[in-house]
Amino acid sequence: MRPLKTIIVGGGPAGMGCAYRLSKAGYPFVLIDENNEAGGLCRTINFHGYLFDIGGHRFLSKYEEINRLWREIMKDDLISVKRLSRIYYKKRYFNYPLSFLNTFWNLGPLESVMCVTSYLQCRWLQPGDDTTFEGWIVNRFGRRLFNTFFKTYTEKVWAMDCQDISADWARQRIQGLSLRVALQKAIGGMRHNSPKTLSETFLYPRTGPGEFYRRLHDATKSYERKFQFNSRVKRIYHNGNRITAAEIQKHNETSTETTPLDYLFSSIHLPVFINLLSPAPDKEILLSAQRLQFRSFLVVNIILDKEHLFPDQWIYVHSPEVTMGRIQNYKNWSPAMVVDAKKTSLGLEYFCSENDTLWNMSDIDLIRHAMGELEKIGIVSRKHLINGFVVRAPNVYPIYTLDYQKHVNTILDYLCQFSNFKTMGRMGLFRYDNSDRSLLTGMYAAEDFIKTSGNNSARVNYNLDEYTAPSQ
Repeated sequence: MRPLKTIIVGGGPAGMGCAYRLSKAGYPFVLIDENNEAGGLCRTINFHGYLFDIGGHRFLSKYEEINRLWREIMKDDLISVKRLSRIYYKKRYFNYPLSFLNTFWNLGPLESVMCVTSYLQCRWLQPGDDTTFEGWIVNRFGRRLFNTFFKTYTEKVWAMDCQDISADWARQRIQGLSLRVALQKAIGGMRHNSPKTLSETFLYPRTGPGEFYRRLHDATKSYERKFQFNSRVKRIYHNGNRITAAEIQKHNETSTETTPLDYLFSSIHLPVFINLLSPAPDKEILLSAQRLQFRSFLVVNIILDKEHLFPDQWIYVHSPEVTMGRIQNYKNWSPAMVVDAKKTSLGLEYFCSENDTLWNMSDIDLIRHAMGELEKIGIVSRKHLINGFVVRAPNVYPIYTLDYQKHVNTILDYLCQFSNFKTMGRMGLFRYDNSDRSLLTGMYAAEDFIKTSGNNSARVNYNLDEYTAPSQ
């Protein structure tokens, strides 16, 4: 029996998790990715010896299968980091996760009492609409803490009113967290079942997350397991029941190559995938794809002639007077991220939409803009700037509008008709997962394929908390 011609589209965490699992089971594949190396948004960029993430990526997971994989691949180069992150708001720094004494001191006695009173009222009356982000937070933290610590930053990230954002985002990103839980931590310390948001330590590859994916790539590739980087899929052909072929184009080439296939895994954007299909789906499916929106992201990375700026790994910038959303300080993630310990490298993160004013600014203007904002909030003067560059990442954050789940379900139900296809990962499932869960969706998609020799038509149960992990 000839080996199945299997293609994986996307070399981020989900695609690499899928590739790794297929490789361990001895299955051949070809992985297609438009970047020049594996990792997707978890790549690490080397700029004059300084290492930069595309945003910070903690290695923190409740799934032992993922923790085991990280340790297996990274061995002694997986370091333990004591977390420090804070919120900058109204010229003050608040510990995050919130700590009672620090918050009380910064807010002052009167405002603190009003916040506690608001919390108690809202816990009792539950005035918020629990289906919206705003209502969900108000019911668990109170109206005043919502206005102080959630509203400005959330609307900066999504450019939407918090009443128009689904509560699913809060449930996923602030899992199990409430003011009561935060107070319990402040008084009695961490409990074994505390939400990841409150974790005081995390693991991190010594030279950044990109190193993990480089090693995973090296452990996976062989003459029959190939990686085709700097390439993208232009068209997906099907006969109504099966995916039959993929049309692939290499960068800087006008010609394309159509490759017949037996099985397809994809971690590319769900609406993008729908629009690659030929023949095109029905109007209802195309309309659902149009309704799914993404938020884009750019990072202004800079090197500063300054040995020490602040002790945090990252700072959330809630203050509305600047457009910056978050600041990463990479030497505080790992000392190996800087080539000169007397210098500091920062990643200044902005949330935007592709082709909006911020996105279309030149790199030089973006660096000037970012340095001006750092001066405005008192972090550092522009006179310390040595060098910098900009990374743009289009359409990376799924936007949880109030009706997004309906459209996701419509598309996933449609895709179930293809007996030789699985979608996976943050983009492929339109689910704002961290990299550990994206890795796991890729591994479980591959596992389902292996169990049935590529003949099943059932969708993987991507509710990972209910999924029975395969035996090793």
